[in-house]
Amino acid sequence: MSRTGTKSCRIAVLDDFERVADTVPAYEKLKARADITILRERLDSSEKLVQTLREFNVLLLMRERTQFSDKEYSQLPNLKFISQTGRTSVHLDLPAATRRGIAVAGTASDSGATTKELTIGLILALMRRIPQVDRRMRTESWPPVSGQTLEGKTVGVFGFGRIGKGVAQIMKAFNTRVLAYSRTLTAERAAEAGAECVPMATLLKESDILTIHISSNAQTFGIIGEKEFALMKPGAFLVNTARGPIVSETAMIKALENGQLGGVGLDVFDIEPLPMDHALRRFDNAILTSHRGYATVEVLGERYEQALTHIVDFLDGRPMTLLNPEVHKR
Repeated sequence: MSRTGTKSCRIAVLDDFERVADTVPAYEKLKARADITILRERLDSSEKLVQTLREFNVLLLMRERTQFSDKEYSQLPNLKFISQTGRTSVHLDLPAATRRGIAVAGTASDSGATTKELTIGLILALMRRIPQVDRRMRTESWPPVSGQTLEGKTVGVFGFGRIGKGVAQIMKAFNTRVLAYSRTLTAERAAEAGAECVPMATLLKESDILTIHISSNAQTFGIIGEKEFALMKPGAFLVNTARGPIVSETAMIKALENGQLGGVGLDVFDIEPLPMDHALRRFDNAILTSHRGYATVEVLGERYEQALTHIVDFLDGRPMTLLNPEVHKR
């Protein structure tokens, strides 16, 4: 493909559910020199993906909302560049993209502040039953719904990267006992955030609230399952703002049904968007948000501006940092 920046370049923006991509300055700059199509309906099958995108040269992805394997690349002969918000690549077959000469760029990692904020919000909403009270205020004059005090409770933080550590620090401000576990965590690192480094079994057995902040990969898939729920205190709360597959949905639903879990606050799911008939939607004590940890106006605007600017740089042949720099060696 010629990088002349002419209208012959066709760009597709996928999964912009929040309607932010076309509000940033870089969008207008790019629109003046290329044909841009914004697709806000999810392309939920490989066949639909290929059929819709066959003629496009450049794709802009909202993080990992849509997956691409060599099967899709092989049927997208015009695709030369993928620009995405964020740097995660679990949804992309990067070696296959490299073999086919498709360059992939991501935007800078965020600080994790927005995910920390949402995690705290979900914990407070679960403890004080805020959604239940809010819903009943529409139909009752004064709902007698009592929550639980957070102060004095034990909060278990599973995963102690920048987000997990930040959540631990905030939880200490509520006068809670904070336990922490990750595979490489040391007592010294945990103590820096006011937390106690404990074995996984202790984390599960002693936490009133368990909040998950580990990465999703083959080793962590389903790491919280039936055995782990059985170890938890009856009526404990679970919060997951990491990734859905870390927790076995089947086991979690069973634990909600039998009361082993007192409630869940979930921002992530195995399938996103969450199907309308999904079992989790029927639980009054399940607070469900639509992967909002990353999705604030400020962060989305910054990331779309960067991702669109990367496309301009690609059209102009300017150097940039790629997720698959080996593509330049082809």
